[in-house]
Amino acid sequence: MAWVGLISGFFGGLLAAVLGYTVFALPLWLSLALYPLVGSLALFATIGALLMRGRTNPPPPPAVLTAELETA
Repeated sequence: MAWVGLISGFFGGLLAAVLGYTVFALPLWLSLALYPLVGSLALFATIGALLMRGRTNPPPPPAVLTAELETA
């Protein structure tokens, strides 16, 4: 999960920096400042989305526990 967040943060920040400089004609210092800002936001958003996805779909219980519950 952390690796996916790091990769998405890297590419999100890189894309924001390049687009800010080339397309939106931002100054170089501002486009370089966008890299860690957007990268951090993408990292935390990805990790948060994956955490929420994991909480809404809990893993099924092991077969041993279900067999114990059925006999009790």
